[in-house]
Amino acid sequence: MEFIQAAFSGPNLLFTIFLLLMFLYWIMVIFGALDLGFLNVDADADADIDLDADADADMHLDLEGDADIGDGGFLDGFLAFFYIGTIPFMVLLSVLALCMWSISILANWYLNPGGSVIVGFPIALGNVIVSVLICKVICFPLARFFAMFRKDYNAPRAVLGRIGRVITTEISTGRMGQVEVSTDGAPIVLNAVTDGSHVFHKGDEVVIVKKEETKGVYTVAPVNLEE
Repeated sequence: MEFIQAAFSGPNLLFTIFLLLMFLYWIMVIFGALDLGFLNVDADADADIDLDADADADMHLDLEGDADIGDGGFLDGFLAFFYIGTIPFMVLLSVLALCMWSISILANWYLNPGGSVIVGFPIALGNVIVSVLICKVICFPLARFFAMFRKDYNAPRAVLGRIGRVITTEISTGRMGQVEVSTDGAPIVLNAVTDGSHVFHKGDEVVIVKKEETKGVYTVAPVNLEE
């Protein structure tokens, strides 16, 4: 009873409710009411964009480097640091909730035995910071575990020299498009630009000749070099 009273006391109440919500979520997952992807955040900077091939969407590239494809800056770094997008978001929240609740119970038990909300507030602030860092450490092996399931094993190890088909309206000078490359499994879609001397239209076959590593964009050329 003393433990239950401590868990639902003022300084610990929010963290206890947070943990109980996570327990409720996992119970619903077990019974099939929710899935593991609930509230997932997609932070995969290299994810292919699913464009409507019939839509004439102008995607002009500044080839002088004014726009860096895949460069999300601080936000991408923040998401990657805390494995958001690699580990299911609800798994991260569950680990964080358990860390916060455990630290809150222990810290208030020893540092705030009277259950004062005023004393508990700075403890709670410190708890959030410490719990986030502990969550980062705990989730390190989980990130590698979930990364194995995100890997596309149907994707070819190398696409240079392979034949693809243009699936967007046009690929021309200063205008990026997309090329679909067939595999034994699901086809893969690549962001592509021309070498500057050719224009390709939807349905044209092209050969992948080069990749710009920094931007993840491929250069394509005609299959028949005499064209």
